[in-house]
Amino acid sequence: MQQAPLLLFPTHYLGNLVLGLPWVMRALAREPEAAAVFDAAFRPLLSLLPEVEARALYYPRKQLARDQGFSRRLFRYLGFLGKLRRYRGHCLIDLEGERFSGVLARLSGCRRRIGPQAKRSDWFYSKALELDYLAHRFTAFGEILGPYAASSDGKPPASELDFQIDPTLAGRIERLLAEHRINRPIAVMHPGASVSYKLWPGQHFAELAQGLHEAGYQPAWVGAGHFDADIIAGIEALMPEPPTVNFCNLLDLPELTAFFRRAALFIGCDSGPMHLAAAAGLAVHALFGPSREAIWAPLGSHSTVLRGERACAADCDAWHCPNDYHCLRSLTPKRVLDSITAAGR
Repeated sequence: MQQAPLLLFPTHYLGNLVLGLPWVMRALAREPEAAAVFDAAFRPLLSLLPEVEARALYYPRKQLARDQGFSRRLFRYLGFLGKLRRYRGHCLIDLEGERFSGVLARLSGCRRRIGPQAKRSDWFYSKALELDYLAHRFTAFGEILGPYAASSDGKPPASELDFQIDPTLAGRIERLLAEHRINRPIAVMHPGASVSYKLWPGQHFAELAQGLHEAGYQPAWVGAGHFDADIIAGIEALMPEPPTVNFCNLLDLPELTAFFRRAALFIGCDSGPMHLAAAAGLAVHALFGPSREAIWAPLGSHSTVLRGERACAADCDAWHCPNDYHCLRSLTPKRVLDSITAAGR
């Protein structure tokens, strides 16, 4: 008899979460006793997926930060571990594959523990799997879940997520748009990324924003944190009269998702918001440089990956480029606008 799965998925990366959720949801739907572990920071977003939220355990990453004090951290960790060990009769599957999640797997009390092959994996797991991490990360998540998420026809789950946007949440977005007198199709732009080599030049974003405005769109910035805010401020400083509205640090994850549902298209670098926009059903125009699109391209039939005209050098990689990442810099605003026009949105 197949054990119910305990899905260990406390990633703190929004993009990874979004790419893995369709598989997790399929496993939860098939196994009534299954449960899943997520980072507590994503609880507001997962509240838009009631079938997931009802079966979720939340890893208190923020409460375990070093600035919280040792005694408090230990108390929180042991409290979470106690909740985790209630599922020790399950088959634990670690989708994260990090050291901290491997330790959780080992301490969970589950006798059958499956996780990715990595350093110390023989200690963490009773079965370590060699995954194809050169394939798309979406595919790798399905690979590790194996029979728990497989279908009789061999098809993967839909990558678009059925977020439940209630009237109250939708109303907040409508009031925000009314406050800014937005009556054009919205072109969402996210100029930030987790690392600097993924960033498209600010001048390009400035030219694109102007071009979108002239094409009849309302360009709107989104982002979170000081890094994104500084990037947006720098771009707007390049425009005498910015035709943009700035929602950076004004939208939490549920509001951002509802905003995506209200928008016409998304333009941005390889990032978590890019993957969330695709999962929300928005037409995505993704600006790629050193990122491997075979692994990280946005999913969905309305997603387009755009690259510059100049190829990488033979010894180029994500962390070193003798040509200052001209693969991304040579992607012009005109080409992005032409892609949007060709797609009709």
